[in-house]
Amino acid sequence: MKEFFAGRLVRAVFAVTGLIATVGGPVPTKAPKLQTFKPNGCSVFPDGDTYGCCYVHDMKYWAGGTAADRRKADRELQQCAADVTGNLAVGHAVGGIMYAAVTIFGAPGVPTRVKWGYGWDDTRQVGYNPLTPDEQSQVDAHKKDACATFVPDPETGRYMIDGTHWLRPVDVKDMCPAMPVTAGRR
Repeated sequence: MKEFFAGRLVRAVFAVTGLIATVGGPVPTKAPKLQTFKPNGCSVFPDGDTYGCCYVHDMKYWAGGTAADRRKADRELQQCAADVTGNLAVGHAVGGIMYAAVTIFGAPGVPTRVKWGYGWDDTRQVGYNPLTPDEQSQVDAHKKDACATFVPDPETGRYMIDGTHWLRPVDVKDMCPAMPVTAGRR
């Protein structure tokens, strides 16, 4: 009997969490403050050549938004990981694993440090809500600051995030539309 009620309780908690994540939480009455962007790379996944993919994905998760925005960010992470590995079979396996992990552990309202909309205070991203014009303005200002730190590598065409990690030109063009994209050998 205890197992029956324990199972029902667990299913009820997951159902409510899923409902909140799907339907969305309360729409904020005033614009919440966006925290400074802090990427965590690929979380528990080895960074390697996929760090840039995870950086771009982190920025999208940090900003949050709609369920469609999240699905797009997750699919782009999957494709980026597949592209940068250099091996089609390995790349798709790595991308698939990453996609499964972010799909399971990144939902809004789930108590993880990398949930969808993690850059906002706790009232903003309980569910999937489109960004207001003021919120989008905050996101754009922080993105501009991040873009100003990227250093182009003329030899490879990549952009260095720090001394070790890099972004593909296509990602820089997406994140930083005003930034000129360099062409290199890679």
